[in-house]
Amino acid sequence: MRRMTGSLAAVAIIFAASTATSLASTPSAPLLPPESIEAQNKISPPPSLGTPKFHEEMSTVLWLQETRTPKQVLFVETPLNLDRFAPIVGDEIFKVDGPALRALLDNAIDEVRNDYDAVKAIYDYPRPFEISAAVEAVGDARAVASYPSGHSIRAIVYARLLAEVFPEKNDELMDLANRIGHGRVIAGVHYPMDVSSGQVLGHAYAEAILANPAFQEAIADIRKADRS
Repeated sequence: MRRMTGSLAAVAIIFAASTATSLASTPSAPLLPPESIEAQNKISPPPSLGTPKFHEEMSTVLWLQETRTPKQVLFVETPLNLDRFAPIVGDEIFKVDGPALRALLDNAIDEVRNDYDAVKAIYDYPRPFEISAAVEAVGDARAVASYPSGHSIRAIVYARLLAEVFPEKNDELMDLANRIGHGRVIAGVHYPMDVSSGQVLGHAYAEAILANPAFQEAIADIRKADRS
């Protein structure tokens, strides 16, 4: 069978990573050290409902809804996971241990999600479509706490950690991560403030993980494996 090339090959490799044999082990210690960042102290509380700042945020949501295109809707309806970044990584995935990379990043994202879920619970801010019937949400629209945006956080973490392995892809990875975050406003499921605060936290989480020796050791092992 002819070997696939380019981004399609990368997508296939990462899709298969969960069942493939890995040459590297996943760290047993936490990748996000406990209390390594005080997430609530890194972002400001959201404005109270009904205030001028709140209305400004809602107005932006409604304006983007009126101007969004079918192409933008398709973009925001695409699920966020590691495979979202596969076309950017391309054939470079063959130069590392793909299954171990997936396991490592999945663990990191799980730890980050557990931490930011607690922050969301503190504010318990309603989604735009919960407040206004004029908001027509698309994509992953669930009535859970809006502030900060979990998608924005995870997109930044994915991009930053992937860029540690594929530094030449940094700009493209970060561009996609930022567009994923802003797409949540276009989708009508988040306010702009949710995205900006989520991106702040995403960078903070990524920096804490990148500074962890356990993560760097795992990345060194992943780089050693040549899967070509």
